[in-house]
Amino acid sequence: MGDDVDVDYVDVRTRLVALYEHPFAGKPRGRYRISMKLMRQLMGVRRLWPEQIEALRRSLYEMGYLLIDLETYFIVVSQQTFASYRRANEGVIAAAMKFPVGAISDGEEPVTAEAGEEPGVDEATGDEGV
Repeated sequence: MGDDVDVDYVDVRTRLVALYEHPFAGKPRGRYRISMKLMRQLMGVRRLWPEQIEALRRSLYEMGYLLIDLETYFIVVSQQTFASYRRANEGVIAAAMKFPVGAISDGEEPVTAEAGEEPGVDEATGDEGV
């Protein structure tokens, strides 16, 4: 590693979480993006190594946040944001891709919709394709 600097990941994590809770850009709190340059400044390094990004990602994850690396900038978002996302199951994917249900199976028993059942209903998890 070029930068032999001990990064205080707890301090950086605390600052990123505080920024999440801080009102800016017309919103009282929430997800944001931060440039690679500002992240390097915040961490006190000239270059961010994959190991450093992973350590910060894990530290944020422990606090309920996700760090998403998009090469030139990072996204900080709460894990809770993703909890309400719709779940795609095989039936939904097949319907969206116009494949017969079961055609994208990974060698398991083909999935077929029962009469009157809407494709995409996942009874095991209670998701109803929404």
